[in-house]
Order: sequence, then structure tokens, then C-alpha cells
Amino acid sequence: MILKNIFFLCLLLVLSSFNFIKLDKSIIFGNDATFVYQSKYSFSDSRDLTCFECEDFISNALNNYTIATINKEFLSLLNCTKELVVNKHDSATIDTVYTFSNSKNKIQIYRANQNDFIFTFDVTDPVFNLKGNVKPGMTKDDFLRKFRITETKNNKVKISNSEGNMGFVFYFENSRLKRINSYLYLD
Repeated sequence: MILKNIFFLCLLLVLSSFNFIKLDKSIIFGNDATFVYQSKYSFSDSRDLTCFECEDFISNALNNYTIATINKEFLSLLNCTKELVVNKHDSATIDTVYTFSNSKNKIQIYRANQNDFIFTFDVTDPVFNLKGNVKPGMTKDDFLRKFRITETKNNKVKISNSEGNMGFVFYFENSRLKRINSYLYLD
């Protein structure tokens, strides 16, 4: 009887501990192809744009894109140009803007003191995917499921952070993701 009571007590403790676990991340499960995000409806405007917030997606979407990885994986598709710029916070420092582009895609990275910041991500080619395998060519239904969005009739969906200063606009055509365009704050 004591053993049975100890078992139930332990089970009760384990089950009650789940209430104390806080899930800070909105990624629910899976590898890159099966990530599911929890987005929060923000608003719709008259320009056929529906807006959602999803902090985890925004903070991790471009993690796989660095100057080194783009040079290694996409240089055969993209041309690379470099432009030297004066750092606006320290005029004695010269930084570099790397632009990787072709006729349909453009990725720009600002390099300052060996820190890289992506400030342009405008792509239409399915080889460019964001965290969670969000990429041009995916169906609108798959995209909506990925962000747990029940429905949107609009052909433009914006996913941003809670401040609204960083995000992506997703353009759909014929129920497929046609283009991903970023707006990323860089100071």
C-alpha cells in the first residue's frame, strides 16, 4: 500500500510540475521541415496585407545565412559585390556591405568589426529557405499550417516581431509562396 501511495505521489508531482514549465519558444516540435510556430494575429489593412507576430521565427529565420555559407552554397547562383562604407557611429571605422544578387534574388549583409547583420533578404528562388523550411514555392496551406494561421484571404502576409521593426512579407500567387521580402532594422 505504501509503495502504491509513493507511486501516485510521484506521478502527481511529475504531472503538477508541467504547470511550472514555461515554454518561451514558439517552436512546437520537429526538425527544420516540421517546425511549427505559434503566431499571434495582429491586424489586416486595406492593402490586402494580414499581419501576425511571431518572435521566435523572426529571431531565428536567417540563422543559416552568413557570408561564408552564402559563398559556399549559393555563389554559383549569385554574384557578390562589396561596398566599403563609413560606420555611422565611428567615422574612423570602415565597414563592408556584401550584396549577393541575381535578377530575382538579393541578400545584403553589413559587416562591422567581424559581426554580420543581414538587412536585405528578398528572394523568389526556392533554394533560399528560412528557418522551418519556409521558402518560395511552398503552398499557402503549408505556410498557414506552419504558423498556425487558420485562414487568410489576402495574398500578402506579414510576420514580424512584437515591436514591428523587423519582419518578412510573404507574397502568394496561385496559392503558392512567390516571394519573401524582409524589412530588418539596422542601426
